[in-house]
Amino acid sequence: MLSFTTVAVLVLGCFAVLVNCAPRLKPKSSNAVCHVEEQLLRQMRHKVHALSKDAEKHDEDTETRLVGKDLFRGLEESGSCYVLKEVIDFYLGTVLKSDKLHAKYSHLKEVKEFLTILMKRHMSACDTEDKTKANKNIEQLKQKVDKLGEASKAKVVGELFILLQEIGSRCSTPGRKPGH
Repeated sequence: MLSFTTVAVLVLGCFAVLVNCAPRLKPKSSNAVCHVEEQLLRQMRHKVHALSKDAEKHDEDTETRLVGKDLFRGLEESGSCYVLKEVIDFYLGTVLKSDKLHAKYSHLKEVKEFLTILMKRHMSACDTEDKTKANKNIEQLKQKVDKLGEASKAKVVGELFILLQEIGSRCSTPGRKPGH
């Protein structure tokens, strides 16, 4: 039988080893849960495409691109998903709130609900270590939207399909095959 002192020394020794190793143990990156299943995106692709095509008819500014290479300039892969999450959040909170917009475009309500669920369930943990660069890119997008004024609504809705494609290419994981 071990004495109390021996057990205490063993416990403290184990504790010392754990404390010593703890700084080297890195927690899983928050981006590990920031992936969208490709199948989820596929389910809405047709409706988002139809909605975007409808809005493109009302978009008179063919020069400006909101969701393009400038949005991701200078970012690592994980930063791209963070930017897309923030763009969706911005769109939902500002541009897509308009009741007039919902009356003008069929499918917008359903697409907006899809984006809300996508944000809450699948992209809420998206983060990046370089928020300065990512937030600068997001701020530039917001400035473009402000500059476009009322025309920004057609531009945003018209680019929802591009946004969905970017989420698919930058944030999605293909469905897992059985046995892998």
